[in-house]
Amino acid sequence: MITIELAKQIRRVGYWIVLGVLGAIAGVITLIIGTTSSSTPERLGDVGSVVPNSSGFTMALISLNALLLFLLPLAVAIFAGESVAGEASWGSLRYLLARPVSRARVLASKVVVAGFFSLAAVVVVSSAGLVFGVAAFGWHPLSVIDLQHASPFASGGTTFSPVAALGKVGLATLIVAGTMLSTFAFTVLCSVLTDRPFTAVAGGVVLTFVSRALDNVPGLHALGPWLPATNTGTGLWTQVLFQPADTGALRHLGLVQIAYGAIFLVGAGIYFVRKDVLS
Repeated sequence: MITIELAKQIRRVGYWIVLGVLGAIAGVITLIIGTTSSSTPERLGDVGSVVPNSSGFTMALISLNALLLFLLPLAVAIFAGESVAGEASWGSLRYLLARPVSRARVLASKVVVAGFFSLAAVVVVSSAGLVFGVAAFGWHPLSVIDLQHASPFASGGTTFSPVAALGKVGLATLIVAGTMLSTFAFTVLCSVLTDRPFTAVAGGVVLTFVSRALDNVPGLHALGPWLPATNTGTGLWTQVLFQPADTGALRHLGLVQIAYGAIFLVGAGIYFVRKDVLS
């Protein structure tokens, strides 16, 4: 089922347009920074910064940082929102379920393929940023400034060899993808609940923004660590660039994302198994 679903979805032009746009934006970011302020430090979240022209690896990190608040969640929501609602909107879902395959397997295959494209969206951003960055600034060691520990007497920086920097970029990419799990799972749930892909996509995006808005309410700060999406949690990927990394915060972030992902996906499965697709 997964192979069949992947073969079907991989032929969708719209998916490739989304991935292509993400990669192109990473290229545009590199072009703008390279021609205007390549020697000016760029912030990474709230606690780090890099000088773009010091290494091509910086552009992979800057591209992730620039797109993770809106465009990456939107791309993930598009892939997840189309998973079931796209079939329903075209009227092909009832014929798909007429096959001698359980609904659970049908939904699982769609979730896996949508997850594959969602992960690909994050990988495309970091990979395109890396390729354009290396082409513009070279394959040099990556230096990251820790703003929390920097002072007039100490730089608070960490430098990684090109091979180590490549590993750090890969790890950062996976963590950024992990922060999208709650958005992905909730959008899948919305995709099961509605026959309109746009509504499902909007649901996933709204969850992200509402969660961040609640995190910024002073009286709700105690709730922040348990919300599905927060500015603080989204920026924790930068911890892997420092030594030592705050692994406790990263573990908590992972547990929260897994919990929300499991709740939303189980809810989607329960509803989909019972859903009347003929109505």
